[in-house]
Amino acid sequence: MKKIITAFFVSLLVLGMTVACEARTFYVSAGATDGDGSQEKPFATLEDAQAATRAIIQAGNQSGTEKESIEIVVKDGVYRLSQSFTLTQADSGTENAPVVYRAENRHGARLTTAFKLDSAQWKTVTDTDILARLPENARGKVWEFDLNAVGVKMPVKPGVHCRTPLMVPELFADGMRMKMARWPNDGWATVAKIIDGGSKANSGLASDAAKMNEKPEPPRGGTFEFSDDAPKRWKAENGIWLLGYWCFDWHDDVLQVATIDAEKKQITLAGQSTYGLRQGNPSPRRWYAIHLLEELDIPGEYYVDTERGKLYFYPEKELAETQMTLSFRNVPTVLIQGASYVTLDGFTVEESFSDGISCRDAKYMTIQNCVVRNTRNTGIASMGGNDNQFIGNLIQFNGTGGLHIYSGDRKTLTAGNCLAENNIIHNFAEHRLTYANGLLLAGIGHTARHNELYNAPHQAIAIGGNNMLLEYNIIHHVCLTGDDAAACYKGRDPSKRGNIIRWNYWHDIGSPRGHGNAAIYFDDGDGGEMVYGNIFVNCGDPGKGSFGTIFCHGGHGNFAENNIFVDCKRPLGSSPWNDKRWKDYIDAPLWQKRLLEDVDIRSDVYLKAYPELKGFMDGAPITERQNFAKKNVFVNPTMEPSGTWQVDDSNLILDHDPGFVNAAEGNWELKADSEIFEKIPGFQAIPFSKMGVQK
Repeated sequence: MKKIITAFFVSLLVLGMTVACEARTFYVSAGATDGDGSQEKPFATLEDAQAATRAIIQAGNQSGTEKESIEIVVKDGVYRLSQSFTLTQADSGTENAPVVYRAENRHGARLTTAFKLDSAQWKTVTDTDILARLPENARGKVWEFDLNAVGVKMPVKPGVHCRTPLMVPELFADGMRMKMARWPNDGWATVAKIIDGGSKANSGLASDAAKMNEKPEPPRGGTFEFSDDAPKRWKAENGIWLLGYWCFDWHDDVLQVATIDAEKKQITLAGQSTYGLRQGNPSPRRWYAIHLLEELDIPGEYYVDTERGKLYFYPEKELAETQMTLSFRNVPTVLIQGASYVTLDGFTVEESFSDGISCRDAKYMTIQNCVVRNTRNTGIASMGGNDNQFIGNLIQFNGTGGLHIYSGDRKTLTAGNCLAENNIIHNFAEHRLTYANGLLLAGIGHTARHNELYNAPHQAIAIGGNNMLLEYNIIHHVCLTGDDAAACYKGRDPSKRGNIIRWNYWHDIGSPRGHGNAAIYFDDGDGGEMVYGNIFVNCGDPGKGSFGTIFCHGGHGNFAENNIFVDCKRPLGSSPWNDKRWKDYIDAPLWQKRLLEDVDIRSDVYLKAYPELKGFMDGAPITERQNFAKKNVFVNPTMEPSGTWQVDDSNLILDHDPGFVNAAEGNWELKADSEIFEKIPGFQAIPFSKMGVQK
């Protein structure tokens, strides 16, 4: 079909016939037959429309005629793909003639690589070995599907040490992700006692970049004591994996069980955790068993026997009344590779075993008004390219992140110039519990504005580069289970600087766990950042350390100005490094590489952009390594700033409402007659009503 379409349009143009009016809009409808792309006879697949579009683009390139925009209108329906829908340079439009793929009705056209499971192929479990392993209450209620019969290729088993998401197919019922069988069904078990901490997978990285020359320890799994009885009935030879915070509450990983001693109530791990089995944070070490047939005991849980190719599921309702799908194809649903001036508008992209939409070296791309949900990895991932826009999307229930953007040249400080605007991003760490960011800005020169991010166990935003602008966003209810974390995190590379975080609303962030958490965290020597005009309400917890709502660990040259903090225990926190530790970091291989090889902070490019970097590698004394706070308002703080914050007399401390429009209803706009304007001359009104998604 593709060859016929291509030949047809190329022939018309070679003969000198004008087809632009006919070819400008194509239509696609799932299930159509004998389509020519017209509204009356639409194409059946996206690939057919793509072939027709490519023919026009190719003919235009050959003839040198002025190009016209092309729109592909996709009607409602489910478009099941056996491989990525891939757009390349051959699919590119131009600035004046873009190529637009548009859902006819917003979110009505659904793109997925998931496989639909026929309800008639489910069978009751009769295998006596399987029945014996199932919990007694689940026997007779668990159903089996033979995945070999429908050609599902099974992934390899997880290793002795890995991270989520596991390479296990994902099951969905009526569009909802089902849960891998686990114990306990909710919450966590805790390590009763560490018997043997085992070794650390990255010995030299465990606590301090200045210790990178340490020799790794030989691999050895740890041993711990458990307090519940459930593990006594498990058999390690069946394959058991545990997900846990084995040392710190800012890192989770998965370890295979080597042995279980039921009498001593001890588990020995086959793999070594990244940081070993240690009491790295004050709170108890937490863990649970993941993907375990012996714990398939409640409706909505499933288990995949990857060796035998069998799927086991405890349904919540009759299978004949449920649409069941399985995600197992490890490719993005949409792959944009090297294309430019292409727009995706209004699609639902769902149930991918990889990323939902992956952009690689794309330019002037626009992804707008889409729903991207239920992906095993990231919702939208953009790597390389420049001037791409992600506008008005709903990104939700994704395994390892929401919207990730990497582009620009940090060595030359050439901006990638991408925009994330008016997106709602939530529940973006369904599988990986730490560093699965809702929004990641990496490289240089991107803007994120008017977004809302919420509901995550760990951080919402990560900044990994220079000259980013984060403005008019709302971030809330994150860092709900992690510790030593923040809603917005940046660190470990002082060459990454010049970022501005302004006019954002942060509220209800963190949980009291022990070490502490923050709204904004500049970690491990980070500096050169500006936090201006933000509103923080009930953000962060000092824990047992020096954490603050804005927290600096080791670094200096950060600024907090014109912000309002309400009911934040310690608004400003800092944990400075002594002179030796600072010099050790400068001399260590990590910073030598990041500051002098990856980029060169001594170059004219860097010194012109950041003159404060002059002499940085010499290591200034702690008296010169300060952070600065001006014209901030602290309402009901309970702790004074810690560390190296220089808080001058322009800051204001209050124990009452200074004149918010309606604090009880969460309207933190200041009234025109607020006392703040009188007591802090030059305080700039914070545009609270402009924050968040704009209609």
